[in-house]
Amino acid sequence: MTTQAGRLGGGALRSLASLLDDTDSALRRGGSAGVSVWSSGFPVLDDTLTGGFRAGELVLLGGSQGNGKTTIGLQFVRNAVASGRTALFFSYEHEAHTLFERLVSMEASERIPGEVATVHEVRRALESESGGLTLEDVLTPLPGALPALFALADFGDRLHIHESNASTTLAEIRRIVDEVAQQTGDAPLVLVDYLQKVPVRDAHDARDGDAMTVAAEGLKELALQAGVPVVAVAAADKASLGAGRRMRIHDLRGSSALAYESDIVLILSEKVDIVARDHLIYDLGNAQRFSDWCVVTVEKNRHGRAGVELEFHKDFTHGRFHTDGQQVKERLIDERVFVN
Repeated sequence: MTTQAGRLGGGALRSLASLLDDTDSALRRGGSAGVSVWSSGFPVLDDTLTGGFRAGELVLLGGSQGNGKTTIGLQFVRNAVASGRTALFFSYEHEAHTLFERLVSMEASERIPGEVATVHEVRRALESESGGLTLEDVLTPLPGALPALFALADFGDRLHIHESNASTTLAEIRRIVDEVAQQTGDAPLVLVDYLQKVPVRDAHDARDGDAMTVAAEGLKELALQAGVPVVAVAAADKASLGAGRRMRIHDLRGSSALAYESDIVLILSEKVDIVARDHLIYDLGNAQRFSDWCVVTVEKNRHGRAGVELEFHKDFTHGRFHTDGQQVKERLIDERVFVN
C-alpha cells in the first residue's frame, strides 16, 4: 500500500535533491508524482477543485439544517467507492441502516432511468415484518431496488460506515482510518458527519479555549498524516443566522478555527433563498423552479478558484442530487430574499 503518509514520512526532513529524485523515479515508473485525488463524482465541482478532493486536505461542508449536507456527503462516499476507491463514513447523526436505506434508493436512481423506489418506500419495506424473507425478496417488488442492491454488494467491501458516538474521539478516528487502510490496501476518503459532535478532551488547552479548534486541527493533522482527504460536515451557528441572512463561513460554529485549518469550504444554500429579487418579481414561476435547486458556494479553495457558485438539482425523494450541475447564471445576493 502506498499512501501520501508513506511518501511524506512522519515529520521527515528532506532535501530538494531527494525530492527531485523521488519525483523523477515516480514518473519513470509510469505513476503520478503528485498527491492522490478522489473525484467527488460531480464533474463541475471536480473541475473547480482541479480534480476533486486531495490527500492531506480538510474539506468543510456547511449549510443550514435540511439543505442536504449529509445527502451530498453520502453521495461523495458512494461516488468514491463506485469509481473503485475506498471510503469511510463516521456518522454521529444516523444509524448505518438509515444510511443503507438512502444508498439503495440513491443507487437505483443513479443507474436506472425512470421511476425507481424512493427512500420512503425502501424504508417502509425494510422496517415491515419480513415473515422470514431474504433481503433480495423484500426489495424485489420495489422498482430498481434489486439492481441497486447488487451494485452496492459489488463495492460493499470498499464502503465502511462507523456508527460514531461520544467514544469516537480524534484518536479513535485515526485508529479506524489506519485499520481500514491496512485491511483494504487503499487510503480511504473520510467523511465526518458532523464536526461539532467529535468529542474533544482537554479543550481548555486549545487556542481561545475553543473545542472546535482542537477538532479542526485534529482532522487536518489526520488528513496530512494518513494521506487522505477528510470531508467534515459543519453545523451553522444558529445565533448568527438571523432573519434575512445568507450563510457564510463565519456562520459555522468555531468559524475562526475552521476557516484557518480548512483547505476547501463548501456552503450549501437553497437557490430560492439567495437569488436576486428581480428574478422572482418578473417571473413568479421562478420561485418554484429555484426551490428545486441547491447552490454550492466554493467559499475557500486553497489550490484553485474560490467564490464559485455551482447549482445542482435536488432529488431528495431518492436521497441524492443530480450530479450534472452547472455554474449559476442568475445574479445572487448576499442576503436571503425570504425570511423563514
